[in-house]
Amino acid sequence: MKQTIVWIAISLALITGSITAQETTQHDLSEKLLNLMKMQETITSSFAAVKQMLPGQMEKMRQTMGPTSKPSPTPEQTGKLMDMISQELSWDKLKEGYIALYAETFTADELKGLIAFYESPVGQAYIQKQPELTKRSMVLTQGMMLKIMPKMQNLIKEMQSDSTPQAEPGK
Repeated sequence: MKQTIVWIAISLALITGSITAQETTQHDLSEKLLNLMKMQETITSSFAAVKQMLPGQMEKMRQTMGPTSKPSPTPEQTGKLMDMISQELSWDKLKEGYIALYAETFTADELKGLIAFYESPVGQAYIQKQPELTKRSMVLTQGMMLKIMPKMQNLIKEMQSDSTPQAEPGK
């Protein structure tokens, strides 16, 4: 009986150790992948691009939407807001969450495949071109959003007028 309990304890220890090693491997592989993907630089440059483009885009939106009773934020206010967001969403604060996300989403074999891709010449070219792709896709999306702003405004007005309580007849 004692021997059986010892074997069960040893088996549990080995299984627990194996799971811990697998989690460590997933964690390490995820961290390596994120480093290869230059995720920290990507996040930093994305915030910088948004910060640079935001004042112009806000002005275009203001022009598209027409005059409102609320003043537009100043460039200084917008910059201050973006600085706060970039500090709160810094890589130091996001890193462990990203590592866990990738470790939970991909198997070890998938992570190894992604690492192999990002270490390849094609993967390196993708990494080098990704910031420009991101910037250009943001410009494309923002341009499209500006085109649909009048439609959005009309829809919002319709929804607001539809939700206005109607007086009951006879009262």
